[in-house]
Amino acid sequence: MNHRLLRWGDTLIGALAAGVVVAAFVFAYSPSGEARVLIISQAGATPQHEPLDRARVLEIHGPAGITHIEIEPGRARCADSPGRQNICEASGWLQAHGEVAVSLPNRLTLQVLGTEPGFDSLHY
Repeated sequence: MNHRLLRWGDTLIGALAAGVVVAAFVFAYSPSGEARVLIISQAGATPQHEPLDRARVLEIHGPAGITHIEIEPGRARCADSPGRQNICEASGWLQAHGEVAVSLPNRLTLQVLGTEPGFDSLHY
């Protein structure tokens, strides 16, 4: 009786199956579009389009104070915003199409637009 658990063919099939799973995960969850534009919307104002091509810091004045937006090539974030809960700052770097950050005290939203949508739909 042969007590050998795996033969070389079993190992090969296992490695190929693991490779397919990893490739599927990378394909399904990788960012789909390069971030191109940050849209800054504030209640009562025309949306502002900022290209994500160079580093800079913007100051947006709102009813609760100043929101600082940091832009680097391909991404943006809310660096500092009024409010006790730091919701805007907690959103982190926005770099994929459709990602959003919100500053409630200043009635401000930041949204990244890319070359193609990241998801067909979202369900809650």
